[in-house]
Amino acid sequence: IELSDTVVTFASLADTTQLTATVKDAKDNVISGAAVTWATSAASVATVSSAGLVTSVADGTATVTATFGVLAATTSVTVAQVAASIALSDTVLTFALLGDTTMLSATVKDAGGATMSSFATVTWATSNAAVATVTDDPFYSTGLVFSVASGTATITATSGSISATATVTVADFVLAMNRVTVICSAADVG
Repeated sequence: IELSDTVVTFASLADTTQLTATVKDAKDNVISGAAVTWATSAASVATVSSAGLVTSVADGTATVTATFGVLAATTSVTVAQVAASIALSDTVLTFALLGDTTMLSATVKDAGGATMSSFATVTWATSNAAVATVTDDPFYSTGLVFSVASGTATITATSGSISATATVTVADFVLAMNRVTVICSAADVG
């Protein structure tokens, strides 16, 4: 048995590829109409139809086997989602107080539109740490934004080569006139 592909890689879920099997006799002649049986080693990763259509289900690896009598051939299947889009829970943040926080969350999707919840690595960055900082824990798709001083900053969430941004504005602070002078640095606020 010869298969049309011996290695198949999927970058998104619910993607498909058609495998074909060619069965030959001992003299290398093609046996037309040979009834091949298809099976997968891990249906939780990739399924295969009775006609050889392979569908990606979840990240991981599987082996698809085509069998004709005692003959068998295999195809190695790898499903590894790749980020195609990223969306943030908020794209504009406004803080009225120093030391205030807001949690941003990122939703990362593959090319098929499937959410990459457990396998998406998201890194967080700020354009101006003097105005707003953000936690950067790549194993979580959330970033905690912390206001530091008046001004503007851009928070960027990146997964693979895809990124999304949120604009942060920290308002100017006005103290009531009560003859008390308060002098704070950014370090005092944190």
